[in-house]
Amino acid sequence: MAKAILSTVIGSLVTSAAVIGTTAQASIAQGFTGSFAPEQWELFNSSPALAGIDNTQLTINNVPLAPFNGSVDFTDAPDSLTLLGSNQSGILDQFGLSCTSTDLPVSVLFLCDTSFTTVFITVPEASIFSFDWDYTTTDSLGAAFDPFGFALGNFPPTSPRTDGTFTELIDRAGAAQQSGTASVEVAANQVFGFQIGTADNQGGRAITTISQFQVQRLDSGEPTSVPEPTSAVAIALITGLGVRFSKSSRSGK
Repeated sequence: MAKAILSTVIGSLVTSAAVIGTTAQASIAQGFTGSFAPEQWELFNSSPALAGIDNTQLTINNVPLAPFNGSVDFTDAPDSLTLLGSNQSGILDQFGLSCTSTDLPVSVLFLCDTSFTTVFITVPEASIFSFDWDYTTTDSLGAAFDPFGFALGNFPPTSPRTDGTFTELIDRAGAAQQSGTASVEVAANQVFGFQIGTADNQGGRAITTISQFQVQRLDSGEPTSVPEPTSAVAIALITGLGVRFSKSSRSGK
């Protein structure tokens, strides 16, 4: 069942980005400060191929492997954060292996699977988030294999519950370097996360810097508008029941 979901094309499981125009009452944060300071955010790397299994126990040549190697960098906070998507082929390179190696141990085949890297926070009050984003990918097949956007739901990505949406901000048919501005309305106690999807964990990683981050409290406790979906996506996008491009796209290069 999970593999059937994983094989779905990522383009059919995104929502269109929308700019929210609701009037806000007061500023809560300018930059990553206060309730939105770096220590308030959590990082999650999904592992769809072996959900529920402690991947930290898997090794190559007795060297431990991390589940997936996406990360977040708050070095320039409060001005910005930088989210780095996963690229597990970099680990395999250290052992002279690749995602197409015939001698790759079965126990680590998950390294070349779909994953999602999310830095997320539970929002204390109904708010509007606005931010600028600068995206680049070194993936040889471009932005289509490393989409960036934001996830919004009622449960953290570490939960088995699958409630929420992923809104893609980049143009997957666009250039390797892109930028933009976004605004999103979030209800009290919802989980918001910046997210990079990784189609097959090879070919290079995507990196996105978030700046000009502002949070404003809404007049009412409930959001009045949400992104208009091209199709709904369960928070499965960040719990690991995500999507994967066909490996034939790479093997046919």
